[in-house]
This record gives sequence, structure tokens and C-alpha cells, in this order.
Amino acid sequence: MLKYVIVTNYDLNSGVLKKARSQVATLNNLGFLSELIVITQDAEKKEEFDDVQLFYVEKLGREKFLSRLQRTKIIRRMISDIITSLKSGDIFYYRGLEIPFVYCPITFFRPLRKCRIISEHQSIEIHESLLYHSYLSAFIDLLSGNIIIGQSDGIIGVTDEITTFWGKRLFYRKIPRTTIPNGFNVHSVEVRTLPFSDPDNVHILFVGNISRWHGLDRMIHGIADYHGPVQIHFHIVGDGDEFENLQHLKKSVAPEAAIHFHGFLSGHPLAEMFDTCHVAIGSLGIHRNRMKEAASLKVREYCSRGIPFILSNKDPDFPDDFAYCLHLEPTDTPVNIEEILSFTQKVCKNADHPKIMRKYAEEHADWQVKGVQLKEFINKNF
Repeated sequence: MLKYVIVTNYDLNSGVLKKARSQVATLNNLGFLSELIVITQDAEKKEEFDDVQLFYVEKLGREKFLSRLQRTKIIRRMISDIITSLKSGDIFYYRGLEIPFVYCPITFFRPLRKCRIISEHQSIEIHESLLYHSYLSAFIDLLSGNIIIGQSDGIIGVTDEITTFWGKRLFYRKIPRTTIPNGFNVHSVEVRTLPFSDPDNVHILFVGNISRWHGLDRMIHGIADYHGPVQIHFHIVGDGDEFENLQHLKKSVAPEAAIHFHGFLSGHPLAEMFDTCHVAIGSLGIHRNRMKEAASLKVREYCSRGIPFILSNKDPDFPDDFAYCLHLEPTDTPVNIEEILSFTQKVCKNADHPKIMRKYAEEHADWQVKGVQLKEFINKNF
């Protein structure tokens, strides 16, 4: 039995929740009994999935120290109950430092439990904390991260860079570790319909929870610097920390540009955006996290839908010679719009590229492929 535990907001559209559900469903389909547990804080219970077990924490005032302490104690007790319910041979699986040191009960530590623990790492969290000037979080990570990772029986990173980083933080024992890039439920989305071919207009798409490491400011500055004959339409779909900053930047440097902020979209409206656009933006600022590699879910969705995409980082599932990805330099300089236009013209010449990309996603990025890799890692080491 594997119990995948996440502490997160219970949002039906959350990428974290979708990813965890897909992982658990794939393992069950492969005959590896698995269950997803979500520890969440909400004012009231919301719609539940049949494949999710919810542990509700009473909504407490985050601004008050005593309320935060009480919440921490409740979550710690929940995690302890989960761990003590597991037997020898069972696995407690969690996402990186989503369970920080203050949430770790005494039963989390190796001598006091029967089950195995596997930690999955999506990023180098201390770098993200420094990017957002969360120095206290970075300091706590620096002090406690080695202790937490040292309790794992297995480590999984979504890139080699992340796996290596966490491996180096093990200062007293070796722990089995491997790299398994993120996957995507390929058949959860339709292959897009090619947009109307108009040499005078190019539509560029971004979909995601907008953060600084997406580097969308580079696109806005690039559009402001471009004075060519082609009309650039940049569609930003999603919310996030950088949403308002980008709106202000647009008004400041490119007030007349066709930069559209659509907010969150899903279902048919989102599919229409994919059918409208020629290429999509992945991340153009991963280097701001002092990283060179990433394995984002949005890029896997782009490939599944069949829209060529643009990155400034390496991705383990898409080599440098992947024809439908344009790799830009990992800098903070404005993007060269002429380079994007040249790439767009080249890839759109082949009207079959959506089907080609979809097939590639099925063979390399689908959760079925990643689930087999995870199962093999568990069987080999446990």
C-alpha cells in the first residue's frame, strides 16, 4: 500500500491535485495499491473526488501565532496517525518540503515507524524562497532540510538537477534516488485544431499560475521593442503572484500592444485559446531560481494538445533537437520577437505537427510511462 499525502488548498483545478490524482490512478492501474490523502484547510467541505481521502483542518486565523501553532499541531497529529496506520512494506509518499519540519511528528523519524518514506521533489525550494525574499523560510530550510531528507528511504526528483541537489544534502547515509520527470494525463485533453493561417497576425499563448520564474516580463518587453509588420497577440491565461505586476508593466512599456489578460480559463474556453494560438510560452525565467532544468506540467499539456512551445530551460523529456520546442537564452533580456516569428513560421509549415506532438507526448510524457518508472523504482529498492 502506498499513501500519497499532500498538504494543500483543496482546489478542483489545482495542478498539484490533478498531478497527484493521476499518479495514484496510474499506480492502481498498474496493480500497485495506492491512495491519495489531502490535508486541507477550508471554511466548509467542498465537492469530493471518489479517489481522494480528505482530512479537514478547521480554518484558523493565519495572522495569529497561537492559531498557527494550533493548526500545526493538528496537521502533525494527522500525519502521525497516517504513518502509524502503515505497516512494514507500506509507503508514505509526499511532495518535497510541502511537509516542513514543524509538521513532522516523532513517528516520521526512522526508528519510530514501520513504513518506508519516499519524498518527491519538484524544485529546489530554498532557491524559490530567496527569489521571493522569504528569508525566514530559506533559513528554516537550511537548518531542517537535511534532517527531513535524511528520514527518507527513497528520493525522487523531476529533473537530474533537483535529484542531485537533494542527494548532496545527505550527509550521513546514502538513500536510493532517481529522476522521474513529471507526467500528464495525455488523453484528458483533445488535440487542438490548427488556427487560421494569417501571415500578418501571430497569436502566442501562456497558460499557468503566473510566477516570476515564468519570465513573462521578457515577452512584454520583447513585444514593446518589436516594430515589425506582424501584429503580435499575446494571450496570458491564469492568475498568480505576478498577474498585477504584468498588467502594470504592460501599461508602462507597451500600452498599445495586443497583450490580453484572460484570467483563469478551463474547459471549452481554454480549448478555444489553444485553437486560436500558434505557439505557447513555457517558462522564460527558471534561471531566476538558480536552476537550469524544469519539468513543468504546462509544457506536457502543450505537447499533448499539439502546440509548439518556447523555453529558456532544459527539460528532461524534450531534448535540444526536439523540433517543436524553441530554446531561448536563460537571461533577463527581452525576447527577440523575430526569433519567435521565424520559429512559428517554420513549425506551422507542417500541418500535421499537432498529431506528431500528441504521439510524442503519449510515448514520453504520459503518466502511464512515468507510473511504470515509479513502480520499477519501488520494486527495485523496497
